[in-house]
Amino acid sequence: MASAPDDDEADDGLDVVDAAAEAQDTQDAQDTEDPTGEAERIEAAGPAELPDRADLSDHEAPAERAEEEAPPRAHVLAFAAGRGGTGRSLLAANVAVYLAQTGKKVVAIDADPAGGSLHLLLGTPRPPRGFGEFLRARVEGLTELMVDTPVAGVSLIGGEGSAFGATRPKQTAKGILAAIADLEVDYVVVDLGPPDSTLVLDLWLAADVPILVTLPDPASIEATYRFVKSGFVRRLRVTRGLEKLVTNPQGPPRAALDLYRAARDGAGPAERLEQEIRRYRPRFIVNQTRTLPDLKLGGWMQAAARRRLGHAFDYLGHVESDETVWLAARRRRPLMAEYPEAKVAKNIERIARRLLSGEGERPAAPGPLRLEEEQTYYEILETEPGVSDEEVRRAYRTLKEIYGASSPVIAGLYDEQELADLHARANAAHDTLFAPERRRIYDLALPEADLARAVRAAAANNARRPGLPAGAPSDDRHESPEPVIDMGEDVSGAVLRKIREARGIELGDIAHRTKISERHLRAIEDERFGEMPAAVYVRGYVMEYARAIRIDPQKAVESYLRRYHARNAPPEPTAAGE
Repeated sequence: MASAPDDDEADDGLDVVDAAAEAQDTQDAQDTEDPTGEAERIEAAGPAELPDRADLSDHEAPAERAEEEAPPRAHVLAFAAGRGGTGRSLLAANVAVYLAQTGKKVVAIDADPAGGSLHLLLGTPRPPRGFGEFLRARVEGLTELMVDTPVAGVSLIGGEGSAFGATRPKQTAKGILAAIADLEVDYVVVDLGPPDSTLVLDLWLAADVPILVTLPDPASIEATYRFVKSGFVRRLRVTRGLEKLVTNPQGPPRAALDLYRAARDGAGPAERLEQEIRRYRPRFIVNQTRTLPDLKLGGWMQAAARRRLGHAFDYLGHVESDETVWLAARRRRPLMAEYPEAKVAKNIERIARRLLSGEGERPAAPGPLRLEEEQTYYEILETEPGVSDEEVRRAYRTLKEIYGASSPVIAGLYDEQELADLHARANAAHDTLFAPERRRIYDLALPEADLARAVRAAAANNARRPGLPAGAPSDDRHESPEPVIDMGEDVSGAVLRKIREARGIELGDIAHRTKISERHLRAIEDERFGEMPAAVYVRGYVMEYARAIRIDPQKAVESYLRRYHARNAPPEPTAAGE
């Protein structure tokens, strides 16, 4: 193995990781060996992706490889956070446990060079040799560092626990990703260390499923946005034709929409940049939720990030604060194994199912990016043409709550003047759309393209899946097959709940999409028929619920209404004298 590279080489480690570049022929191989740095300048556009095994195999035996079917490579899940104390390691460990419980072969990697706590969360002592051995090129590959854990199906590559302040080894993302691709497992769960180097960003960007973990507090949320912006800037630096947009990579990272505005106004590569903004789709989890506003935080962060940054975040779900977490940690036992019925374990299980089902892997909505100052009044309030006055008022109240000066959602997103401008636009939108005559005049004055875009957005919102932000861009990433679920002939409330949970869909997501209250949706699942409205309304509710969880709505309605009518049928009259 080559000796440790210098700082410049480590910083450019991502440049040679891209799967397309790795799969090229002799000319590409010569380019990557070019000591002048020309290889970086001619690299294919796009961020580094984890190379396929075939891309990393020996180039000298193409005929041999053609005859043999290449083994499937491991899927890489990378957990990161903008700051410490978010519970990133806890989630990484227990997602690995869940994957193993489903029959998958898993390797968990503690990729913190200083050594994290992943081994304790998996119930095993710190291994004598850890990930740092590979970073220092003292082992040939990661397989030598794998140790068994008490959880069947989960192996661990631990952190080495070096002295605090020790010099960290240098390694490129290319070498680490190639070693990961050589692991003969189904999943590799990587617990990344603090984001204090480009290597962390490179590994996170290259993962099949990059995941961020945040807490419901302003400091964590601000750090999450900063990580997202830093990752996008890093992505641009290794994308041919867009690297010049990052004029000061050492300063505070700029929002993607600010870069887009500058590129468009300066006759730059705005179209290419828009494509990258749409493709960059961070997934995130809100950990340690305690209150009702905490449960709303994920959806609000999606909306705020879409508005201010331009990216469509994928919200994977929340994890409740629970005392079983520290109880399991004190016993040095995995949470999913020690307390499988705890609320927090169920939260993690739902998130893992959503990851397996490929939730969020859907094409982007058509149409250009919309800068805030160019949005229509409907777009500002995140509502649609034709909505009622009450819905306009509700959308306005929600916007004021999300973007209030003391709201944690906007930490690190807006400065004081930008926030004042947003509220001024929101006030103007409310005053116009809430007055019928003003709205009519405004609709007539809308450019045809804007009105058509608003109508298309309304149609897309009615058709899109719950939990998927509007406009979420497409990607070339692997999409896991969705679980096949047999409804059977009798579709009960319990069956509906089982399918929803298997899809990894939150009840709140369905309520948000269908505008049906969670109280009624929960009554449908619990079959509390006495709390339901008339049958005609129940029919509509079940129809929308079935569409939301992607099952045959007609079959679901017919079966469910049979149960509804059977339970609500009047008693048969008895014969006189009986």
